[in-house]
Amino acid sequence: MRSVALSGGYLFQWRVGSDSWLEHYPKVPFLRIEQIVAFKGKTYTLGSFGSFCIVQFSPCLLVQKFEIMLEEDRTEDRYWTNQKTWLVVCDVLLLIKLEAVKRTSSEFFQFKAFKLKSLDAKNKKARWEKVDRLNNWAIFVSADGRCEALSFMNPERWGGRSNHIYFPSYQSEQPWAAVQLWQRANNHSTSSWLSKIGSQYHRLVPTWVLPAAFRRSSQQ
Repeated sequence: MRSVALSGGYLFQWRVGSDSWLEHYPKVPFLRIEQIVAFKGKTYTLGSFGSFCIVQFSPCLLVQKFEIMLEEDRTEDRYWTNQKTWLVVCDVLLLIKLEAVKRTSSEFFQFKAFKLKSLDAKNKKARWEKVDRLNNWAIFVSADGRCEALSFMNPERWGGRSNHIYFPSYQSEQPWAAVQLWQRANNHSTSSWLSKIGSQYHRLVPTWVLPAAFRRSSQQ
C-alpha cells in the first residue's frame, strides 16, 4: 500500500512502513499533473493541456502519456470558448468534461461524460466512448479543476438527484446548483467561474469535502 502526493511536475511516493518519501520526476514533456485517481489496481492522472497518463510504480516508475480521443457529435456549429475535465470513478473510470459555449445570441455550459474504452499503447491514444447517463450516481465538481471530483451513489437518500453534476453556483440565493448530464444550462456568472482554468486560481474557491466516515457506496 502506498500514498502519492503531487507538486508541480513531481510525484512523491510513500510506502506503508517507510520513514521517508521517494521523489520522482517523470520524464514526460510538458507534464504537470493536477488530478490522480486509482481504479482496479491502476493509477491514472490528468494534467496540464488535457494530458492523460497511466502511472506504474513497480518495479520502477513509468509514466505513459496518451492522447485523449473522445466519441462526440460535432455536427452543430458551435464556438467552444473554454473546456475543463475531471477524472472520477463510479462503476467505471469516467472523464467528465465541461464546455462553455458562446454564440452570437446566447451563452450556455454543458457537462459531458465519457468512459475509457481502450488504450492504444503503440500510437499512444486513449479512446473514450460517450456515456448517456450516470444511472444512480451523482458527481460533485469544483470550479478549480485541481480539486478532486467526488462521486456518490443513490443521492436520493439525502434529497439529491441521480444523473446530475453538482457545482458551486456563485449566486447569493443558493450556494450550489445541479444540472443533468448533457443538459445545457444558461447562467453567465456560473459559466464564467466554472470555465476558468485551474492554474488561474491564487486563492481558495468553493469546493466539496467528503468526510472519511461518510461512505460513497450504498452500504452504510
